[in-house]
This record gives sequence, C-alpha cells and structure tokens, in this order.
Amino acid sequence: MAPLACGRDAAAVWDHATAGTLDEHERGCPHCAAAIADARRLDGVVHRMAAEPLTPPPSVMERVMGAVLAELRPYDVISLASPHGPARLSRPAAAAVLRHVVDGMGGVHARSCRIEQVEQAGDVPHISGGPAAAVTVAMTVTARFGVDLASVAARVRQMVIAAAGQALGVPVQRVDIEVVDVFDDRGQW
Repeated sequence: MAPLACGRDAAAVWDHATAGTLDEHERGCPHCAAAIADARRLDGVVHRMAAEPLTPPPSVMERVMGAVLAELRPYDVISLASPHGPARLSRPAAAAVLRHVVDGMGGVHARSCRIEQVEQAGDVPHISGGPAAAVTVAMTVTARFGVDLASVAARVRQMVIAAAGQALGVPVQRVDIEVVDVFDDRGQW
C-alpha cells in the first residue's frame, strides 16, 4: 500500500485508531484523519453486510445435493474381474491411471480420458468373478510439434490397451484418440 501524502502508512494509522493509540501527528494531520474516516466507513459497511441475513437461492441446495449424489452413483464405476468377489473401480481413478501412462510417453500429454464399460445384451453386472466387461476409452491428447500424429495416436492406443489390461484388469473394445493441440518443448511458437 502506498503511504499517505504525509508519509505515514495508512494501515499503521488504522491500527493506531482502532487501538486508541493515535500520536500527536495522527490526531492533527488531515491526511491521517481522512484515512481514519475511510477506515471507519469501511468498517461500518463490513459490519452492516455481516449483520444482514444470508438467504441462499433455492437452487443452491439442489446443486449441492446433486453433487453429493453424483459421487454416490454406482454408474460412475467400472466392474473388474476378481476371483474374490465383487470389485469395482471408480471411472475417474481408472481414467487417471490411463492418463498417467500416456503422460509417461515421450512427445505426448494426456488431456482428458473418458471410460465407458460395454455391457453385452443379457449381461448381468460383471462383479461375480467372471471376465470383466470390455471398456471403450475416449482420450484427448496434445502432441509435440513436428511428430507424426498418426504414429502418436497408434502408440497411445497401444499403451492404453496394455495399461487397461495389465493395470486395471479390463479388456478394451475400442480406443478413440483425438489430438487437440500441439506443444513445443523449447517454449517457442
């Protein structure tokens, strides 16, 4: 904060006024007096606003409850094959694993990843220990400027299929890769 025209620090003057310890200069200086008056007005406004009853709009509760329920919805998980009974993994966690694998590759960075489990007609949820239902993966990536985009997409597809099978234990039916941007490691454009 810039000093007052008289050279005093406005915050120090406000503190002295609040504590009742104004010195002779601060009591007689018009600049200090103006700063004290501004601080008192601001303090009054803040206290009036704090005293006003707060009534959130009706939609706030609906939005909060919607967010809470969204976290609890069972469709936000993928079922995994397990000889020990039902096993499920949240889609965001599974997507994070696949994005991490892609981020470890050279020349490409994962942006987003969406995983959908494909249920076959007549299937019951695959949590009984049998084979897991296949998943489809849609991923957006950025690639280093100058790389062969078809090659990058093929490498990403192979890595996603391998990671889903080995790390997550789910077969992959389809992987859609979209290159949405390019980057230059040298920081130049």
